[in-house]
Amino acid sequence: MAAMTMSRANDRFSSDISSRFHELKGGGVKEELTTTFAELTRFHDVKGVREMMKSFRVREVPSYYVKPASERRYAPAAEAAVNSVAQGIPCIDLEALSGEGLLRAIASACRDWGFFQVVNHGVSRPLVERMGNESSEFFAQPLEEKLKCSTPAKVAGPVHFGGGGNRDWRDVLKLNCAPASIVAKEYWPQSPAGFRNTLEEYVAKQQALAVRLLKLISESLGLETNFLVEACGDPKVVVAINHYPPCPDPSLTMGIKAHSDPNTITMLMQDEVGGLQVFKDDGWIDVRPLPNAFVVNVGDQLQILSNGKYSSCLHRVVNNNRQARTSIATFFSPSHECTIAPAPGLVDELNPAIYPKFIYADYIKAFYAQTLAPNNSNKSSFLAGIELHRNYNSYTKKCFSKVSSSPGSCTTSESSVSSIRSN
Repeated sequence: MAAMTMSRANDRFSSDISSRFHELKGGGVKEELTTTFAELTRFHDVKGVREMMKSFRVREVPSYYVKPASERRYAPAAEAAVNSVAQGIPCIDLEALSGEGLLRAIASACRDWGFFQVVNHGVSRPLVERMGNESSEFFAQPLEEKLKCSTPAKVAGPVHFGGGGNRDWRDVLKLNCAPASIVAKEYWPQSPAGFRNTLEEYVAKQQALAVRLLKLISESLGLETNFLVEACGDPKVVVAINHYPPCPDPSLTMGIKAHSDPNTITMLMQDEVGGLQVFKDDGWIDVRPLPNAFVVNVGDQLQILSNGKYSSCLHRVVNNNRQARTSIATFFSPSHECTIAPAPGLVDELNPAIYPKFIYADYIKAFYAQTLAPNNSNKSSFLAGIELHRNYNSYTKKCFSKVSSSPGSCTTSESSVSSIRSN
């Protein structure tokens, strides 16, 4: 039955594409299915999901976007599986806590979850709301306006608009924001009115917050306050503004498939729709949106610098069929020339370094050279040598579909949930 349904979906999709090609090319459509899929690949990369649905009149998920069963939100015959973890990820109030209490809360969140939310973070609510509203307005604009925000190098350039990678069900605007040598502000959006100024203000606040958090995380590890900031050298900062259109069948595809972040730390602003999930204790936990909060997660480089004390965890984004979702991620990374290794202050005879020393550029090259790096069982020899994610072996062997809805209340207490890490 499933095969018949998929066949009908593909037939419908091919018909829709052919019809649209006749409109666009004056009837000169090519008959080969491979040609239409090649065209869709180019269309997705350059114009995105929203425009694809509009132009091809898509009413079902094209097979182009259908994920393997193991990568979907629900694995076969396991939709009712529920994780036993009942609480949400930790939420830390940066004003209510201070001193040792704040450092303990951060240490617990980074160690046991690799994720936490922060409130009273110093970024004003009006700026957060303006950034969210103008980001949504940007994606609602005509395609011609959005395409102005891509440098000639397209995906590899400092500014890019298009579909998400890996055939994910999302559109994204990516902006290199630091260092100055890789920024191309002339391609930053000028519409809606004032958006470029909002972006500049928001990016400055995000960079300041990243530095503040890294200093606190350094202290929570017992390191010098500036250790993690200095370990990143002249950091690279990238902002990704994500738009997830409603999906006809969210069970077949993903907004972003399961991955960890290769950078040092990520800060995410999300709207009220939700969809972000974290892998914890063999199941998926919903990260419920909180008003004026940022979701913070440990990246791979922070896990390595902490010598495995803090966890860079798998996370993903699930779609819905009701309404669009907008999120804004700020990625704080080391410069490509940085040498990354466990902090000397965390290594001794009883606690040897569990990761080798390497150049960050080599890591990032290996990471993006494979589909699910560094969690893929077919990881490159470079990443295999680092052995970053020891706990992910259990993830690849177990059901991908365990989902837990969590209350998402904001507390300042330390998490009592044990870590899933095996190192």
